Amino acid sequence: MSDRSSWDSRKLRYWAECSGHSRRAGLRASHPAPAASLAQALLESYVLEQLGRSPDLCAHPFGIASVTSARTSLTLHLDAYMGQRQYSFPEHCLSRLLPTTPAPGNGTDVPGIPGLRVRGIEAGGQELHLHMVKDLGQTAALVLVLPRGLAEGWEDIERRHWHWCEENGMRPLWTTSQLDAVETAYRNDHPSLEASRTRRAAVGSGLLRRIALFHTITAFYRVQCWDDGDSWKIDARTAHPRARWHDQLLQRLCHPRWGLPVHVAHRFCHCAEPDTPYQWNHTCAFYFNGATPGNDDPVYLRVHASPEGHDYAWQIATLRQVGAPEDWMARAFPQQAVQHHDRHRQAKGLR
Repeated sequence: MSDRSSWDSRKLRYWAECSGHSRRAGLRASHPAPAASLAQALLESYVLEQLGRSPDLCAHPFGIASVTSARTSLTLHLDAYMGQRQYSFPEHCLSRLLPTTPAPGNGTDVPGIPGLRVRGIEAGGQELHLHMVKDLGQTAALVLVLPRGLAEGWEDIERRHWHWCEENGMRPLWTTSQLDAVETAYRNDHPSLEASRTRRAAVGSGLLRRIALFHTITAFYRVQCWDDGDSWKIDARTAHPRARWHDQLLQRLCHPRWGLPVHVAHRFCHCAEPDTPYQWNHTCAFYFNGATPGNDDPVYLRVHASPEGHDYAWQIATLRQVGAPEDWMARAFPQQAVQHHDRHRQAKGLR
């Protein structure tokens, strides 16, 4: 194999891993995960913040099966459901992303993303096109794509969400052409928050554009992410007794050519040491710094080798109900790990 074809193969593999698309789909851009414009990065960091702390399990991290990225737009291919009761994940997205006036008694914080608007519904009701109106002259767009086979389209989902907002005393803002007074007041009342969000937007956007890495090359069954005002926090849980699979993720996130402009500054992990015991309740922590000294956009990754509860029965049942791929389930919940946990729990109960 020539150096050129080998390079193209590695580039295509990175693109497939970080986008969630099959390699057969082909590489559409010169960069596997092209950097977003400033306005686009701000929108995407908002999206990651809103979807990153989902209260229920989805088939993919944050309910995003795959992404298609360009400089001034991002397309998210969504899961159908979240949680054991199969609550509509597309409807959850609308409740987290589309702005409304605050509900009575809930203060002045604007639910959703201030300035986000619905541009239209296309592709036979399968694509919801969104854009920002607060940054004049700057383009920022988001497309939400429904999964195939879903019985309803975006028209029905949006209409149902609209009625829910009105019934709860919130006025929908996502169809107006300009910023509403409550959105403007919210921005003016939180200048430091807007400034800090702008500083970390590039990393938040970069993480969202690589969100499939948390599904394609790791064995994390649950991932949560949020901006705490100081850094992006990523909290992952694994069914493996030792918090393995994280080094591959670190390599992709810190790739010198295609990764984020960050590097691991501090590592608190003993997984690679040969005498490390095969144990539960193990947490690995990684602190990232920006690649440019004095201009850091920090990330903090924490990986827990600890189950949520006494066993994995409800996690496995939930993920299967919401359509998680069986090959991924076999990697995330290997029989050896589950049996080891059962023995560990039984031994602990005999003490």
